Amino acid sequence: MKNSHDTIYFKNKDSEFIFNSVAHAKQMGEPTVKNMIGKSDFDYFPDEFAQKTTIEEQEIMMSGKAKINIIEKWVQDENKTVWLSASKHPLFDEQGLVIGTWGTSRDISLLKNTEEQLELLNQKLQDANQNLERLSINDSLSGLYNHRHFYDSVDIAFSKADRYANKKATSGFSIVLFDIDHFKDINDTYGHLMGDLVIKQIGEHLNKHIRIIDTSYRYGGDEFAVIKISTDRVEAYSFAEKIRAMIADLTIRHDDIILNITISVGVVTSDEANSVNELMELVDKRMYQSKTGGRNRVT
Repeated sequence: MKNSHDTIYFKNKDSEFIFNSVAHAKQMGEPTVKNMIGKSDFDYFPDEFAQKTTIEEQEIMMSGKAKINIIEKWVQDENKTVWLSASKHPLFDEQGLVIGTWGTSRDISLLKNTEEQLELLNQKLQDANQNLERLSINDSLSGLYNHRHFYDSVDIAFSKADRYANKKATSGFSIVLFDIDHFKDINDTYGHLMGDLVIKQIGEHLNKHIRIIDTSYRYGGDEFAVIKISTDRVEAYSFAEKIRAMIADLTIRHDDIILNITISVGVVTSDEANSVNELMELVDKRMYQSKTGGRNRVT
């Protein structure tokens, strides 16, 4: 009662203190333990806190069962919060009748603050890892997925298409690959900042015109790709024409510069190849055919 760093207290049936340890008196700011006699938690704690502890003590006296390792939060002011680990027991007389409660509590504020700091650090680490993961698969300029993630996605899609090739469910997919016509001339004439603006605006418009289940990518410098799930050749060609026309109607402005651009597009479906490499060689060949065939077209 004199030397324990943990607080120790005894209360009557009215939850008034009848005996306290020195540590408890110091915690409450009292010069002696006698100053606490006849007082209750309402004299030292906020009403909400004191009401909660009083209800707990009534439950203990009614049940005759202790409550062990209760975590209590004591907000002293806006700058200080004390955390306590408390255990509360029924107090019996010599005949075994409940005449009150007694308990102990330990200040665990340092432990809780450390836990909170660790939780905050852990959250920051999770956010950083998520950001790194996002950056590893995203192209920062266009806002689309990057070349690396494109091949990961194609591998997965091709594997699924091959696995369910003999089933009735539509499991095939299509790839729409295109690049910007005369993009080198844009960079040479207007500078790379203008070229970057073209890349960015195409990325923004492309994302607006794809389905939720489809994904778009910046495949290379001025090359873009879309993977269309459960899409046959006719549907893929129709989509490619829509994108071609949309970009042909797009006007890009920067200061006094006004640009209208076109794209050359290749389309392929997964059932036209036996491997990812064959698939990419075929779609690249068709995009090149659109280039040599006059540009601003779909093959």
